[in-house]
Amino acid sequence: MILSVTSLKGGVGKSTITQNLAVCFAHAGYKTCICDVDTNQSAIHWSGLRPEDAPAIPVFGWPDGIELSKNVKLISKDYEIILIDGTPSLNKLTSKIILLADLLLIPILPSGLDIWATRQFLERYQDAEAEKEKNIPAYFLMNQFQPATNMSKEVMEVLQDEPIPVLRTTIKTRTAYREAVVKGLGVIEYKDEKAKQETVTLFNELTNIIQNL
Repeated sequence: MILSVTSLKGGVGKSTITQNLAVCFAHAGYKTCICDVDTNQSAIHWSGLRPEDAPAIPVFGWPDGIELSKNVKLISKDYEIILIDGTPSLNKLTSKIILLADLLLIPILPSGLDIWATRQFLERYQDAEAEKEKNIPAYFLMNQFQPATNMSKEVMEVLQDEPIPVLRTTIKTRTAYREAVVKGLGVIEYKDEKAKQETVTLFNELTNIIQNL
């Protein structure tokens, strides 16, 4: 199973979400790895901080995306779950990341800029589906969601009209996500119970989707 986490806009939490989902899959007993094609290579840095007694999550870095498809296919022989930490761009690499996905996860923040970037992303996604001649299951994930604010409500309403559905689970703004990352951890291995619970809820929603693909 290849789960691509990508967007055309930076700063939406792709790497943090990828790392936390990888930790959930690893704790659930899946042989899991991350392919880091983000130019920041933050998943690589995170893996270097990961405690030795935590479930192993190898990270492979390809910031230029060269031979990404070939390498991911080779890795898929050894891993049950491959998470691709995508790069924010409109280049050919974004199309590769989408085409490789068995399931595509698109983090989005509650902001007008994210909505504009999403419209561009949808065009690239639809082109990829046409090239693959097959549906690519995809979902929006609302990150840093603040349900009491008008902007969060408005962005959620706009997304309801898009062809890609929105996950029921939302991720709130919590310092635990930033604190866990610098320790090489996922929040389910950390001390914030609310962050743990919403991450487990996200993991459960995604695993239910995967089981029905």
